[in-house]
Amino acid sequence: MNTLKDNFGSIAPYSDEQVPDVIKSLIEDTEFHSSISKEWFPLVSRLFPQLGSFLFKWIFIKSFGESKNIEEFQNNLAPFVQNMIDETTSGFTYSGVDNLSLRPTLYISNHRDISLDPLFLNFARFLEDYKTVRIAIGDNLLDGGFFEKLMRLNKSFIVHRDIQGAKETLKKLSNLSSYINHSIQSNKESIWIAQSEGRANDGNDLTDPAVLKMLYLSNRKLLQLQDWVLGVNLTPISISYELDPLDISKGISWDGSEELSYEEKNRKDLNEMVKGIKNQKGRVHLHICNSIERNFNTLEELAGLIDDEIISNYKLWPSNYIAAHALGIITKESSDLENKEISFLKRFKGVDSEIRKKVLKMYAAPLVNSKQRAQTI
Repeated sequence: MNTLKDNFGSIAPYSDEQVPDVIKSLIEDTEFHSSISKEWFPLVSRLFPQLGSFLFKWIFIKSFGESKNIEEFQNNLAPFVQNMIDETTSGFTYSGVDNLSLRPTLYISNHRDISLDPLFLNFARFLEDYKTVRIAIGDNLLDGGFFEKLMRLNKSFIVHRDIQGAKETLKKLSNLSSYINHSIQSNKESIWIAQSEGRANDGNDLTDPAVLKMLYLSNRKLLQLQDWVLGVNLTPISISYELDPLDISKGISWDGSEELSYEEKNRKDLNEMVKGIKNQKGRVHLHICNSIERNFNTLEELAGLIDDEIISNYKLWPSNYIAAHALGIITKESSDLENKEISFLKRFKGVDSEIRKKVLKMYAAPLVNSKQRAQTI
């Protein structure tokens, strides 16, 4: 146990033993109460800031004050997730339940929203009476304050980004790989990780072989690649949102984002996370794909198999067809899209034409990729 803490303590989620103290620190954190109350009770918090903070603190204590371990915290969180789904989506559905397993599983998912992609998988598993998964999250989203505490209470572990130097890079990637494989093989805890670093802001869901290389790193001298894949029950996840709450923000952020400081990027990512949770998403569908059992020889071939599963099981919405039609990629495929097209395109009224084009390409990309894949089969 001490060895595990020494090796992984800086990146791991909180243990059950840590939960009461972390909950207590959040109850005492006035910045936490003030920040979240502004999102939950904007009018009250603007007119009566202390009342807004008091209301949120009361709700937090009532909902989470008695949480003694991670499972209790997540059980108490479930009604809030259901409320988010009810208020910000036109329905959440999931499929591929037969592919859920009691076996510890490495889930590799396409990535559209910073926090919601793994949240929807965990909620589906919760509804099906399976344990929730541990979630890989970049350290660019963690500031050491209340937000980091909430994420680590929700079984998030830290992926270091922008590591300096080859020696330090190998050290941290090896430790991360060891932690993930230890979670699956020894702790019997499933893992969620995105198929590439960062969200697919352009709508192209493609697996980065470098992510697979990191995952395999700590086992490469022990197991053949295919044996390792079978051992971790590698299972792709395909999630799609009818509307991206951050579509225009993503289009704008392509210009000049590399010039932002670390602190500015951190603040921007946290703000976008809140917007992603609060804003409308239309319908949301998640598919648990077949686990990877086909033969392959290289990491690149494995990435291709994951891509095939994610793209072929991606739920296409009217927004994907409308965007492709607006760009002249396809002819109108259904007359019943006409009214939906008018409504959808109003979303971009007044948006700069170049940004509008980028965002429409983002929506069209899954349809284009699906059609291209169908032609190669």
